[in-house]
Amino acid sequence: MQCGITPGMSEANAWSMNAALLTFPRAPAQEIEALHEAALWALHFTPQVVLQEAGLLIDITASLRLFGGFDNLSTQLAGGINDLGLYAQMACAPTASAAWLLARSSGEWKDKTLDEMLATVPLVALVSAQPHLDTLLGIGCHTLGQLHRMPRAGIARRFGSAVLREIDQAYGDEVEVHAWFTAPASFDVRLELPAQVSNTDALLFAARRLLLQLTGWLSAHQSAINSITLLLHHETTRQRDRRSTPVHIQLACASRDPAHLTLLLRERLGQVVLMAPVIELSLAADQIVALATPNTELFPSAASQAESISLLIERLQSRLGNEAVRQISLVPDHRPEKSYALLPIQLSSQPPRNSSTNASAQPMMVRPTWLLARPLALITRQHKPFYQSPLTILAGPERIESGWWDDALALRDYFIAENDNHTLLWIYRQRVGNADSGWFLHGYFG
Repeated sequence: MQCGITPGMSEANAWSMNAALLTFPRAPAQEIEALHEAALWALHFTPQVVLQEAGLLIDITASLRLFGGFDNLSTQLAGGINDLGLYAQMACAPTASAAWLLARSSGEWKDKTLDEMLATVPLVALVSAQPHLDTLLGIGCHTLGQLHRMPRAGIARRFGSAVLREIDQAYGDEVEVHAWFTAPASFDVRLELPAQVSNTDALLFAARRLLLQLTGWLSAHQSAINSITLLLHHETTRQRDRRSTPVHIQLACASRDPAHLTLLLRERLGQVVLMAPVIELSLAADQIVALATPNTELFPSAASQAESISLLIERLQSRLGNEAVRQISLVPDHRPEKSYALLPIQLSSQPPRNSSTNASAQPMMVRPTWLLARPLALITRQHKPFYQSPLTILAGPERIESGWWDDALALRDYFIAENDNHTLLWIYRQRVGNADSGWFLHGYFG
């Protein structure tokens, strides 16, 4: 533009005005693909999205309150479009045609009425006015506002009814009918990288483009995912055929939040060692489930608290590995030191097998929350067990006779005791035959 090059000029004339000009052929197929990517992202905000030849129309009337107004919504929308590697010129108006004209003309529209917004739109933005542009400019009609004030009969006679229809749709005098964009029935997206990538950090930026499309597709289908697999495709060489590295993510709680999925993918990609440079990515949704209605209560419910714990577990497993994050599971054994086991967490929506059904069938015993790795032998003073002070027996005994099957027989009588510092202790007396072999400290009550 600084050199005087304008749209519609021939390539030869453009080169004559700037010999250093770089030209690139258009790729219509890639442009359509990019618009589909942007449309999938826009489905996060509203299901009413229209694909235009060079952009999108989005009806956000019902979404403004949900996203906190136009400024917040447009910021999030533009952020996702930028992450897709695209640039958007956005405008908002009471009618779809007016918003489209304002976006194409880059005019000012905030805090103005519809007439004020459209008054300064140049006629070059009107598609139907292009064949008559020289005539209109010749009679001094340069803006849409000027054209709108001209006699309607004269406009129809000289320039055709299509010009009037476009004007009326922009001003809201004629109803517009749109064909809404429909998300495909299945999700299968691949992304060819512009160059070979040997660093997993660089792969995250490209993979986020796929995640944004996936989460938009899930929003359109009112669904979420339990697991996803990102395939890193490597270049074919003479020594081997084309190979792929799978990056699998299992979620504890179904989600379609792009920020959360990006965080998990970042942690998992940080552990991947590439066998060869990556030239293409593909993303597959392994398990798709219907998304439950979110909690809208004033105070968090048990379900929302469980979801927060699940998100923490997912992040720890993505960073440390599944085997490094474990949960305490009950084991059917009366001996305290053998009544639990540390097992890898199984991410599943089903309740654990040793949950309320098994626990309610047995009487609840008072057990401490802190067991010593090895019981501590206690001394006896004045026929009382001693730990920092003489102990007072508060409850007991709880007799345990178990372990004969694995050569670790336990014959114990457990008591709850208290010392002068009011610390509650769990102690037992070992029985050997009919005799007692002394007192032992086995745990503390919190």
